[in-house]
Amino acid sequence: MDTRNGLVTFGLMILLFVFAFVFCLDALGTPNATYGVLAIIGFIACIGASLYNGMLSAREGEGLALWYRAYSVLAAIAFVWFLTRCGTAFGWW
Repeated sequence: MDTRNGLVTFGLMILLFVFAFVFCLDALGTPNATYGVLAIIGFIACIGASLYNGMLSAREGEGLALWYRAYSVLAAIAFVWFLTRCGTAFGWW
């Protein structure tokens, strides 16, 4: 993957993260399970795609691999935050 395609993919993944984060905020604000499920799917897709693209970039020796890994950490932090907020809202703990 060359750098231009990597940047386009990275930009699309940022857009996916924004949509997933907006869905998670809306799911926490209103009792809408559909948005919660969409947020979970979006976060899992963000984490999986960034780890996969990070591994491909690292194998080819690109500097963009570090950005993909940082993005996956950021998406994982937001995902765990969303899950803990859902657990608190449902009274699981």
